[in-house]
Amino acid sequence: MVVRVAAVIAVLALIGGSIFFVKMSQTKGPDTAGIHQPVEGGANSKLSFDLEDTVPKIDFESIPDIIAEIDGKPLPKDDYVKELKVFQEMVKKNNQPIGQEHTQQIMDQILTKIVDGHVLLEKAKKEGITVDPADAASSLEKMRAGFGDEARFKDFMDSRGFTEESLMNEMKKGMQIRALLDQDVVGKVAVTEGDAMQFYNGNPEKFESKERVHASHILAMANNPQDAEQDKTAKAKAEAILKKLKGGADFAETAKAESDDKGSGANGGDLGFFAQADMVPEFGEKAFSMNPGELSDLVKTQFGYHIILVHEKKVAGKIPFEEVRDNIIQRLKTSKSNDAIFDYINALYVEMAVKVIDKDKQLAAIKPKVKAPAGHDMPM
Repeated sequence: MVVRVAAVIAVLALIGGSIFFVKMSQTKGPDTAGIHQPVEGGANSKLSFDLEDTVPKIDFESIPDIIAEIDGKPLPKDDYVKELKVFQEMVKKNNQPIGQEHTQQIMDQILTKIVDGHVLLEKAKKEGITVDPADAASSLEKMRAGFGDEARFKDFMDSRGFTEESLMNEMKKGMQIRALLDQDVVGKVAVTEGDAMQFYNGNPEKFESKERVHASHILAMANNPQDAEQDKTAKAKAEAILKKLKGGADFAETAKAESDDKGSGANGGDLGFFAQADMVPEFGEKAFSMNPGELSDLVKTQFGYHIILVHEKKVAGKIPFEEVRDNIIQRLKTSKSNDAIFDYINALYVEMAVKVIDKDKQLAAIKPKVKAPAGHDMPM
């Protein structure tokens, strides 16, 4: 029996652009890392776990050639085997052993994800949903750009066994599924302002806020602040920028052009509201000691030299409903959509008489999945 654990997580991966999990683990530049405080921190084939090499051993030969039947059509094991091998490589790369029970849970989730994906794709085809190749090509280029450089993009494809053509095909499938769910499920989910207000009033602890500051910054980054030459160069750059600002240069335009924090720089250096503890100590202490409209001198942190402009300060207390209304509505809609997608997939399993291999490797009809506990305890 396949167990759907947090089933909708798999579906969200599907509608994100691929029938497989497409997770980009690229290492990017500073973005807003230059200020934020680091955070510390199914198919029961035979398997065993070797702690020496941290890779779960899976007996692929014991997996039946057909892992499911959807609307009378057999589903070969190819996708399942491919994803299990990717899972093995991920465990090996992370070098963190996981227990056999957890391994089996992941295997079951992978199987469920794959079957769910094919069920949804079959439904999309029945409803005549197609994808414009130009849209798929555009999505592929956005994904490529997200990796920062071509080498990391190719490493990702190699690690998942993709060519550009096969990745494009998977993205088309994911887009078909997303269109299906938008049409049949998500587009029918409605959340009113009254719903949001009810959630706001019923969860007061979620909307208690510490003192917050709204500020922008410009960073002159030193990749290694302990290197005297790098530190000197970063400081000289920051001093030149500060001189321009004191001479009347526009802060936002200067941040876009010269800040080494490219994430906030694209927004004119705007960091939005933040609590003091969200930032590295030197930055947080300075920002919270300033008055609205005030421009700082150079502030040195482990990332280099910052220039801070404070826009607004808010005292600790309950965040007004108006400030969080849109966020609550979006989160409630996401939660309701997840529940609706779960029910939709359950109905499709019945409609298409879906069978999936059980622990004895026999195709068996699937009973309706049990929904996880209510997902309305949402972090805000």
